[in-house]
Amino acid sequence: MLNRYRFVLQEGMRILAGWLPHVATFELKCELGRTLWENSLHVNALYLRLREIQSPAFQKPADPALLTLMRELIHAPDEFALALGLFHVVTPSLVTALASHETTTFPNSDLPSVHVIKHALLDLRGQLERSAPLLEQATQAGKIRPAAFAWANEIAKLLASAGGISGEQPRPKNKSPVVPSCRQPFKAPREAARDERFTQRAADLSPMPGEDDYSAHTIEEFERYSTEMLAAETIASVMFSLSEMPWEFQFDCARHLYDEVRHCLMGYEWMRQRGMNPLHSPQYLHIYKWRSQFPPVMQYCLLTMGNEMHAFPYRHRRVEAHQKSGDQLSEQFVRYDIADETQHVRFGNRWLPELLKHVGEERPLKKYVNDVLAIWREEYATGKLTLNVE
Repeated sequence: MLNRYRFVLQEGMRILAGWLPHVATFELKCELGRTLWENSLHVNALYLRLREIQSPAFQKPADPALLTLMRELIHAPDEFALALGLFHVVTPSLVTALASHETTTFPNSDLPSVHVIKHALLDLRGQLERSAPLLEQATQAGKIRPAAFAWANEIAKLLASAGGISGEQPRPKNKSPVVPSCRQPFKAPREAARDERFTQRAADLSPMPGEDDYSAHTIEEFERYSTEMLAAETIASVMFSLSEMPWEFQFDCARHLYDEVRHCLMGYEWMRQRGMNPLHSPQYLHIYKWRSQFPPVMQYCLLTMGNEMHAFPYRHRRVEAHQKSGDQLSEQFVRYDIADETQHVRFGNRWLPELLKHVGEERPLKKYVNDVLAIWREEYATGKLTLNVE
């Protein structure tokens, strides 16, 4: 039973990572990023519990219907179909299964499982509460097409064939559901999407005001923070493409991904407190497109060893500047960013050697990183991004 829950949550992470860049609606994109991270915490807790009671800790479920359900969920026709299938069908069934498990298992002998389940239920119910108004607003605005509702119905049929997430619900005796016409084979996106409220989706990077102009530079500083969804989308692409990597890598990437979502929201919060509309800020979507043309390991290296490793001198200068100006909020925001980015570079140093082994890269680590950084300096640092047209 625990392994079924773990499988659904972990496969859900992979699906959300694949979809994240493709989701245009900003609030939904943020919610999917948070859901992915929260689910990773519960997969990890289940991993720690499962390794106590079975070996290996992660095992492929023996139920073909459950495998089919999670294999098909990714092929939603659009982002709202994905959200309906997840938040209206799969997650409610998972909540039901966990709530039943919590009250029917041995309260003493199996208390470690109960502890995991209680915490998972807290977050899963929160996901349902947060997603409900998003989907209701989209419905009222006419953004949810009939195909999305049809897709949710098909996912419900697949779920029923699996006996629910628990596998213990009555299964229909009729034949397995046929492939619906609304199904769209998923393909990992090469471009990042933004909804129609964003007015500058195709903007190019321009030089920032000098740091000696504190006010103008700080505005641009936090406007740039508001675009860090691009980093979250890159990590999502890496996670999806490298799903065969060990669980610990996926776990670290989930945290990295949601850190970048938080940095983006931090920029939004700062700007809105000052009467600015972050939806009117340049989005620099070509940066994601530029990174996505490289192999996943190189994307990871460009981000961790390029953008993040080289940001610390600037970030520390900004802390000092905010201190001198008496802007405690801006100072604290940058300090949180420094703490996160320090961990991201640590992730990069930990995983790049393993990633190079995984893909069969023959260059030594130092040589590989130097070669990638040469591209980063030549193109990203100068803003002269070369986009290869297929």
